Amino acid sequence: MENNAENDVIIETKDVTRIFRMGEVEVRALGGVSLKIKRGEFVAIMGSSGSGKSTFLNQLGLLDIPTSGAVIIDSVDTSKMSEKEKGNFRLHNLGYVFQDYALLPELSAIENVYLPLMMQGKSKEECQKTASLVLIAVGLEDRLNQFPSKMSGGQQQRVSIARALAHKPRVLFADEPCANLDSVASKQILELFKKFNKEEGQTIVMVTHEDWHMEYVDRIIRLKDGVLE
Repeated sequence: MENNAENDVIIETKDVTRIFRMGEVEVRALGGVSLKIKRGEFVAIMGSSGSGKSTFLNQLGLLDIPTSGAVIIDSVDTSKMSEKEKGNFRLHNLGYVFQDYALLPELSAIENVYLPLMMQGKSKEECQKTASLVLIAVGLEDRLNQFPSKMSGGQQQRVSIARALAHKPRVLFADEPCANLDSVASKQILELFKKFNKEEGQTIVMVTHEDWHMEYVDRIIRLKDGVLE
């Protein structure tokens, strides 16, 4: 039974701290966070401004290096990886959705989605087919060749979700994905997350400060002053 329980855990943090130094001043953004996230969970990280939410997400997503402690993803201790190994691991195993969409303006929707797939070494034909299917899955079948400047914020966020999901990541990380959207578009984005979580078993870790988002998630992790509340 113990092995099965361990196999259910996709992310584990062990006493993760993050200290930022600004001249003589030391800011402890994370004060030793230990937790486990199960495979297929939809988790929200919540807390007031300055609580360490985004800093913690950046540790989980290997976008930043902890000052001390370890982040283990699918039994892989990432603290033992080189920067090159981490970059490769991110490319193949993790997906990211940011509040500002982070789309390349000179590329169409389908090109934005298939670019990371091409970086994995897949053929252009395979990349285009996969990108088309995932854009259709997020409801953008009529926007495949449209540029970001011609899309609403909600549509741009759907493209970024399609890009994050195209390679079927082990974990999808979302940092305030609805921050720049109105309530209607926000609801559509959260419904999409819920759909992929339930139908595909996609593990999702989302930072949010909106209480009404809680109805969409399986579990809430609350941070206060860089520690679990």
